[in-house]
Amino acid sequence: MEVSELAVEPVVPSHARFPLIDGVRAIAALTIFAFHICFHLGLLSTDLLSRYLGNLNVGVPIFFVVSGFLIYRPFVAARFAAASAPELAPYALRRTFRIVPAYWIALVIVTLILGLESTVLTPSGVITYFGFLQAYDISTVIGGIGQAWTLCIEVSFYVALPIWALFARRALPKSGGRRKMISGELWALGALFVASFLWQLLISPLFVPGDHGYLIAQISLPAFADQFALGMAMAVVSVAVHSGATKPRLLVLVERNPWIWVVAALVLYSLLGLKIGALGIGASWADAGLFRHVVKGLIGVCVLAPAVFGASLAGRVRGMLGWRPLMLLGLISYSFYLYHLAFILKLNEVVWLHDLGWGAVTIAAFACSVAAAALSYKFVEAPGIALGRRLAKAASARLARRRASA
Repeated sequence: MEVSELAVEPVVPSHARFPLIDGVRAIAALTIFAFHICFHLGLLSTDLLSRYLGNLNVGVPIFFVVSGFLIYRPFVAARFAAASAPELAPYALRRTFRIVPAYWIALVIVTLILGLESTVLTPSGVITYFGFLQAYDISTVIGGIGQAWTLCIEVSFYVALPIWALFARRALPKSGGRRKMISGELWALGALFVASFLWQLLISPLFVPGDHGYLIAQISLPAFADQFALGMAMAVVSVAVHSGATKPRLLVLVERNPWIWVVAALVLYSLLGLKIGALGIGASWADAGLFRHVVKGLIGVCVLAPAVFGASLAGRVRGMLGWRPLMLLGLISYSFYLYHLAFILKLNEVVWLHDLGWGAVTIAAFACSVAAAALSYKFVEAPGIALGRRLAKAASARLARRRASA
């Protein structure tokens, strides 16, 4: 089958909506909230339970896998349909207005709540924190909104993705049938995964704390590209399936039995708390290492998969992902992510609340985070997203007029 034949097949539009992904985002946000509660309230030690609680930051890889899937899918869908690639200017506008307004306003509010004006609201601080550069210096990596180091990686992924998509369009097979196009995409993403793995295995250990390049080696897109690549590979499979490709038997099995993904995620998570001497992990919850990094990425795949594979929303697993409170939390999960740590830190300083125990701090921090996130979504995020779409649409129209007049 030639590429031209793909154009008449029923490809899901590049803007296809996967509603259950909001449930996935909520799960990711909740695990990160739980991790920060355990860490900042001093609940972690070296016991077995702590080794599991200390790996609740698995929510970060889940977010990265989700981003890889959602943001790469329109590029794949366009290529498989033999259509023009998404335009760079509209893409940049949508991405910018999706994350920047909410982040900038949250950064100012968190700075005032935590009294960080002397570090954030300075000339160098404005460039660093408002410019998504905090992850690349040891003195700033957990400053401002401490968890925003992940946004630095996310933004670098946004920049790199169109370059990757251009590579895929020009260097990967364009003819030879759908199977060859799919395999070419998956082999390339497999190579990206391996390259990231080798970066962590061979490059990162060359730097030690105190070296100028330590954080750049440890906390950068090359060190997390494998997790984005997993989501991107899922996007390829998703587009291929919706364009009429024959589903592998394994995919059919797990679509019909989504509980398999849940079992796989639980089994993988169980590995994170084990002591595995040969791999050098298990002494405490804080053990990092390549093993846990890879396992957490695979957990991200297992959590996302039921939300994107399978036509039916029925069943307990998908019913859980579609539970309305979870979906609502997923809708505001970005703002929830931005604000939750500041409330945990600030409320833990309230003497009477602290004296009531970690449970009281947890409930109060969660309630405040949800309230702040809801307000942020209504008055900042949603208007920002709408504005970004309008500007992107206008930019697309201008580009179309220029092409027509050329």
